[in-house]
Amino acid sequence: MMTKQEVMRYQNDFLENVRETAPNEVQGAYSRMHDAFEEYLTAIDDCLFEQIFRYGYERGFEAASRAKTA
Repeated sequence: MMTKQEVMRYQNDFLENVRETAPNEVQGAYSRMHDAFEEYLTAIDDCLFEQIFRYGYERGFEAASRAKTA
């Protein structure tokens, strides 16, 4: 049975001396996935901002209407 230290030594050796860079297909797929995720996050931010802005505008309009009738 290997000790944790031995496993870590093999892992470090592999990562430093054996592991190869991912092929261009993998790097391209990662890039496309990353771009799509960024687009998704931007869409969520835009949607949330619009909801918050609309909510604030409506509350402000209601408050102004109440102030005029008071």
